[in-house]
This record gives sequence, C-alpha cells and structure tokens, in this order.
Amino acid sequence: MYISQTAAQSIVEEIGREINEHINYMDEEGYIVASTDKARLGTLHTGARRIIEENLPELYITEEMENETTKKGINLPITIRGRIMGVVGITGEKERVAGYGNIVRRMTEIMVADSLQKDHRKYDRRVRYRFMEEWIGRSGAFYDRGFVERGGQIGIDIMRPRRAMVIRFVRYSELSATQEGQRRLEEMESAVRHYADREEILYLREPPRQICLLEASSDEKIRRIAESVQALLRDKYGERVVIGVDSADGGSIHINQICKEAERAAEAGGLSDIVYYKDLYVELFLRDVTAETQVEYLDRLFPGVPEEELEAYMKLIEVFIEEEGSVTRMADRLYMHKNTIQYKLKKMEALNGRDIRKPVGAAVYYMALQFYRMLNHAEGIGQRSFN
Repeated sequence: MYISQTAAQSIVEEIGREINEHINYMDEEGYIVASTDKARLGTLHTGARRIIEENLPELYITEEMENETTKKGINLPITIRGRIMGVVGITGEKERVAGYGNIVRRMTEIMVADSLQKDHRKYDRRVRYRFMEEWIGRSGAFYDRGFVERGGQIGIDIMRPRRAMVIRFVRYSELSATQEGQRRLEEMESAVRHYADREEILYLREPPRQICLLEASSDEKIRRIAESVQALLRDKYGERVVIGVDSADGGSIHINQICKEAERAAEAGGLSDIVYYKDLYVELFLRDVTAETQVEYLDRLFPGVPEEELEAYMKLIEVFIEEEGSVTRMADRLYMHKNTIQYKLKKMEALNGRDIRKPVGAAVYYMALQFYRMLNHAEGIGQRSFN
C-alpha cells in the first residue's frame, strides 16, 4: 500500500497553498518524495526515519538537529488503517508551524486515503478489463469452475445471460490522427464508461470499439439505452456514433458470439445509427468485398465525379431510401424544391444509366452507399478519393 509520487506532490502543493508554508512528504523509508521545495526531493529526512523506526507521535527538528537534508520544522506520521504510510513535515520555526501540525496531519491522511481509494478503483478496473478481455475472447459457452469463480470474485456472474452492444465513433480515424482528437476520444470514452457504471453495465474499451455487456433485455430496452448513449455524445460533444446490437433477444451466455454479432452490426453501419445484427442481409457479405473492389464499383457508377459531389450524391441516395422514394418528403428533408430533387436524380441516372426509382437501380445505389460508408469508416470521413 503506497501513494504515487504524483499524488503526493499534488497533496503537498495543495496544503502548502492553504497555510503558506513549505510542506514535505516522506515515504516509508524517510525519503522526501514530494515537496513544495523541489531542491529537497529524493533526499533522506533523518527526522522522518526516526519517527518511522521509533514509532514517534511527532518530532520537531531543532536548529541543533539540522543537517544538509533535514531542516527545522515539525514532522508527524501519516497513519492509514493502523499503518504508518509516511511522514508529513512543515518547515519553519516551532512557534510558527506547531499550531498547524495536527491539522496538516489530518488533512494529509484524508487526502492520502482518498488517493489510495482512487488507485484501488483503478486497479479493480484493470483487473475487470483483463478478465473481460479473456471472457470475450473465449469461444463457446463452456467455462471451467475456476474461471467462473474468478468472475465471481470481481462481481461478474458469467453464467448470467447477457446482451452485447458495440459502440463505434464515426470520426474515430479522423480524431485519433491528432493529439487533441485523441484527448477528445478519451474524454468521450470516459463519459460512456461513467454512464455504464451508473447503469450497472459491464464496459470494456478496445479501440476503436467500446463493448457494453448488459443484463438480458428486450430489443426495445436495448434501443433506449443505445439512444441514451448517442444523446450523451451528441449533446455534450457533438459526435455521432454507430451502435451495433446482437441478435440474442432473450440474452445469451455465448459472450464471444454475441460480441462478434454486435461488432459486425456496428461495422455494417446501415442507414441507421443503431443496427441490429438480425436486420443485416446484404451487409453480411459486404465486408468480404475488398476495398479495391469497392472503389472500382463507385468509380464505375460515378465516373469522374469529384469527392465533394460524390458525398452529395450519397446523401441523396440515403434520403431517397429512407423516405421510400417520396420526392415531397425528400424535398422537405433536404430543403430543396421538388423539381431540384427530380433534376438531381436524372443527373445521377445520366452518369451510368441506372434509375434509382426502379428496383434494380435502387439495389445498385444501395450497394454504392454501403461501400461508400465502409470506405469512409476505414479511412475517416472525406479522406478517401474514389477516382
């Protein structure tokens, strides 16, 4: 049981600001590991060592006791759960610093205990993450007794049926390319983790995905949870995510299988930001089409079309499918006149001879939209040229 140097330094600086005196924190061997006087870091404080070795309640260093590394001041043991964790010292004349002694000791003990508790929670989280990685990686539903007991020790009942939800940021590639973007991703991932903790959802961060394992629930309940996650990230950070959901409506203990289903649904994307594996049809084999073939398909359908214009065509196709070909509703969605919509559809047909208003043409354009989404998902929105 120990406190990190970073945490100790934060504590002495905070207390030092409060009382306007130099504060030192010595470890269990008497070495100064944190101090408002940086020149003293790493040196042995003989007074602190005496307190630890002789179990003294306090020790004031007089002028006669001073040496190169130990200065005048009051020093007191920091005791957590009956054990001396270290020593806190206040540098200065006795009449000036003695009155602060017990107050500073108590403040330090509270802050050290809080820091240790936070470290313990982080350790527990790491243990749970490692277990979940192993659990999700196991195929089948046979778990030996030892593995079941390991789960129980950290509060995870692996024999309880669950649902899987995989979250993917639409702009993950773009954000992860910069330091600021990485910081933003970490902040958003932390927000999802805190939400999961509140809702008692098992959470695992595996970039670029986040995995959530929920109690066995209906598709309707899963959708409400997914919508809450999306609203959190949209309203607070302005970011869009695609969430994939498994096909086990009543839950399953085949964790590896349901996680694969949820991930595949998230990768497929589809026309919705919440995708159920059971709703995938053509998307099931689209991922087997190589990126080169996807690019060639788009090049054939939209020959010589610049990327910005291609993106506009994809939006047109998306809205056409969502509104089931209703030009009136498309015009409302896209803030265009109906004649403009008709013009754009005919212009698109002129590129390749395919009419989106006919069943075969609709299928061809639907495939194009899926390929476009998949390529952008892999490279970052607007980062890939298709010509």
